[in-house]
Amino acid sequence: MLRIPLIVVALTLASACGSEARTGRSSEQLKVLVYTETTGFRHESIPAGVRAIERLGGRHRMTVHTTGSSRRFTPRFLARYDAVIFLSATGTPVDRRSEQRAFERYIQRGGGYLGVHAASDTRGKWPWYERLVGARFTRHAPGTPRAGVRVEDGKSAATKHLPTVWQRTDEWYEFDRNPRGTVHVLATVDESSYEGGTMGADHPIAWCHRYDGGRSVYTAMGHTRESFSERRYLAHLLGAIEMAAGRARFNCAP
Repeated sequence: MLRIPLIVVALTLASACGSEARTGRSSEQLKVLVYTETTGFRHESIPAGVRAIERLGGRHRMTVHTTGSSRRFTPRFLARYDAVIFLSATGTPVDRRSEQRAFERYIQRGGGYLGVHAASDTRGKWPWYERLVGARFTRHAPGTPRAGVRVEDGKSAATKHLPTVWQRTDEWYEFDRNPRGTVHVLATVDESSYEGGTMGADHPIAWCHRYDGGRSVYTAMGHTRESFSERRYLAHLLGAIEMAAGRARFNCAP
């Protein structure tokens, strides 16, 4: 009888498990917090976004809690969650220093962050957070034109269900800098497909990176209420949540 050492079997099984073995979260119930506080412009799409994430949670083994107050941000409270989703939280989204420190420690201990649309619309008063996002919103093209989104990384959970060129309607954000080089760009928007863009030929619109010990994913899309009933956008959003929460593979080196 051929005897195979147990260590060889174990290594073979670990290899076969692939990304699931590395993340260890594929079949677990995730727990995510949707954060909606605004100290700047408040998007009327926020309630639709909350409902959409709750529906995704019901279908994909995620417990979803929502809060509109950063007063809940304590180390003990945040430690309950695999990811915190800043859903168009604007201005200085967490403005008390004790609460900022609690969120910083959460990320430093391996937590996950997902910024959606106006989560990058900050006031420059919390530099750590702006680096977590990857860039700061400065302006957007007029209106909500239809444009072409070019998927750069078609293997990530946030983009694998999308076409190479994704035509959609949204408010197209621009930023204080091009984050490429410090983040892993998932998708760009083609400025030749709409009027009013000023970032040029390389205009990142969704990206991810590791920051200060944790996981960060950001998508600038999601301005309209209609986004949160759009099949492809919901697939993009779900994948981004799973990446931030550690369920999906996080290949996000710049």
